[in-house]
Amino acid sequence: MVSTQRILDSIIARISVKNKWQVTFLKELFGLIFSLQGRINYSNLARYSKFNEVTFRRNFKKFIDWSNFNLVIMRLAGISVQDTVIAAIDCSFISKAGKSTFGLDKFWSGVASRNKKGLEISLLSLIKVDTKKAWALDVKQTPAKLSAKENDSEKFTRIDFYLSQIKDLLTKLSYVTYFVADGYYAKKKVFKHLAIFDKHLITKLRPDANLRYLYKGSHPKGKLGPKKKYDGKVIWKDLDLRKWKYVGLDDKYNHLKIYTLILNHPHFGRNFRIVLLKNVRNNKYILLASTDLDQDARQIVKYYQLRFKIEFLFRDAKQFTGLTHCQARDKASLDFHFNMSLAAINIFQLAAKDNSTTNSMNSFVRKSYNTLFVSRIFSQLSSKAEFDINHPKVKALLNFGSLTRA
Repeated sequence: MVSTQRILDSIIARISVKNKWQVTFLKELFGLIFSLQGRINYSNLARYSKFNEVTFRRNFKKFIDWSNFNLVIMRLAGISVQDTVIAAIDCSFISKAGKSTFGLDKFWSGVASRNKKGLEISLLSLIKVDTKKAWALDVKQTPAKLSAKENDSEKFTRIDFYLSQIKDLLTKLSYVTYFVADGYYAKKKVFKHLAIFDKHLITKLRPDANLRYLYKGSHPKGKLGPKKKYDGKVIWKDLDLRKWKYVGLDDKYNHLKIYTLILNHPHFGRNFRIVLLKNVRNNKYILLASTDLDQDARQIVKYYQLRFKIEFLFRDAKQFTGLTHCQARDKASLDFHFNMSLAAINIFQLAAKDNSTTNSMNSFVRKSYNTLFVSRIFSQLSSKAEFDINHPKVKALLNFGSLTRA
């Protein structure tokens, strides 16, 4: 599509891709991702492209600074350091076979609700709070045979790997204060390392979390010894909500009551701003925790709800940009493919922002294919054959099968 090529021209003009051949390849690649039918792999790309399969295999091994590539897209979308932006991190399971495939191991599959043999990618995304839109920043593939035990000090664990991804990007995230992640990331190492860089984590705790009240009384006169710090353990089966501050109903779901309190977690050795969300329909609750003790409770709830936006990136990449289609087995090619797939979602979001008629990913892909097909037909008719892309009848043809109508 013309809009896709124009976006790519703007991106490439702002990144450090100096090799003319690589520029040509990237334009061809991202022009094809939205235009071809079927799987997005080497064989199918070659069927629709002027390049052969070997060209795609060779170029997928080359390095691209994808985080910089995606940051340029975000800047083109109008996201600046003055905006309120939070970071979200999560993993996704990728089905893959082959004994020689890099990173092949057993990982948690949310769909199957069990560990399965395949690959795993870790995605760090940025979410603009006012638009509630998530943008992919960086994708890293989880290596195989990493220890899943947090306290294994002798080995490089999976949580160490996820932390390394965050630390590698911190120089580019100086304006981001809050990181949001699900309950898996509620680990000592994560809290410790983010605190070193003056960052805060918002996460979810177990409903039976070991928490204790802070003692707010005065130290008795004449009594020796240190001042009393804690005022007993929180008993969840017999919870006294009178000790909690009632904030009100949730802005998004009016069946959720919000309570908050600063509590201590002995295992993590720190205090948290705890938010209790009580469902008045079934009397169940969930616990959210923030390392920022002064943070507003409603903001904690809002930011954690925005965390789910990262799941839409995984969904769209798997449905439309071939996240699970890679034919490669080596580390470099897999890394290129995963980042390419998520970067393509960013390009679509930027194109949709500039075009009010592009209202869904499905329609965008359909129109891209129609545009490619019509262009190929005219290119085969005559060297003088042309068509006016703005003509109503041509627009109707390009929009055939999509939700958009000329």
